[in-house]
Amino acid sequence: MAETRNVLLYLVQSLDGYIAEHDGGMTWLQQLNTTEADNAFQNFYNRVDTVIMGRKTYTRAIQRAGSYPYADKQSFVFSTTMHDASERATVVAGDVVEFVRQLKQKKGGDIWLVGGPDLFAKLLKAHEIDKLIISIAPVLLGDGTPLLRTNLKDVPLNLMKTKKIGRLVELTYAVEKQ
Repeated sequence: MAETRNVLLYLVQSLDGYIAEHDGGMTWLQQLNTTEADNAFQNFYNRVDTVIMGRKTYTRAIQRAGSYPYADKQSFVFSTTMHDASERATVVAGDVVEFVRQLKQKKGGDIWLVGGPDLFAKLLKAHEIDKLIISIAPVLLGDGTPLLRTNLKDVPLNLMKTKKIGRLVELTYAVEKQ
């Protein structure tokens, strides 16, 4: 039997748990850009061949970069309101959990869950996320988009690795299957 692909949440969050400013901006990350952080991201990026995200994350990624920054990867955007992605991504309007289950069974590399919080919560609750790779930034935002908008109870995680990357601390957790 072929090996199942892993779904990986990989992101940077503030020390107080926010992944973006209240307006969706991420200017706070600019102060943390270092060669070391860039290299860590590139190493991660090279191991995935598919990215999945929600509509807001997709739109903001294009706004920040000026064009779709993951055009070299197979990309899926989950949305019930967007009908067509303008750049190298396929819009999926159906059952997110079932789509990801099927995607994991196909041949390929790991799958990067770029965001956002609603998609993360749905997939985590359904036990379809395999690892959380979260870098903690030394900044307190006080407001913004939290990593989790809902209360998920009793999601067991196993700390696999900690790593200092410049001013960030990267935590890698395996999500224990129940």
